[in-house]
Amino acid sequence: MLDLLQIGKKLTELRQKKEHTQDDLAEMLFVSHQAVSKWERGISLPSIDNMCFLMKLYSVSLEELLCLDTISNDFDVDRLFQEHNRQYVIHEVVLNQIKDIYLQDIIHLLSKEERLYALYLMIDQNQSISEKLWPRLSLEERQMIIHKYREGHIQLDFCILSQMMTMGEIKKIKEIKK
Repeated sequence: MLDLLQIGKKLTELRQKKEHTQDDLAEMLFVSHQAVSKWERGISLPSIDNMCFLMKLYSVSLEELLCLDTISNDFDVDRLFQEHNRQYVIHEVVLNQIKDIYLQDIIHLLSKEERLYALYLMIDQNQSISEKLWPRLSLEERQMIIHKYREGHIQLDFCILSQMMTMGEIKKIKEIKK
């Protein structure tokens, strides 16, 4: 997954090294300075044609331009969302691409929609819900997990999680097993 904020920082850095303004670059690419600003703020990406022009202008590879060669495992939870695109962070954390940071470490920082995105991504990747994550889930999220278990979309370690579940949740799981 691409980290738009890091790409934006890279585009800004490369432009400034060439001592161009956003207006200068916009004129060269036949786009508005607002478009350049959106790229540099990590809101959008240049078109493929514009990427090719930027690669030639800055003498960089596509990998360097898209920050694909600078993926780091040294992330600080406190700065994680300040320096990286939120969806990128969630995606990389759920897929265990960031060393020593897990969903339970950041879930309290996520909006309701982001939490559901993370949980559905876990389900899609056939990841189990850990005993450290379960207590941090809302009742609604737990019910969704139990529902997905009922449909056979997710595996749960019932022995471990039953110690943390409410009696109502245990009853629902036992009904499923019958």
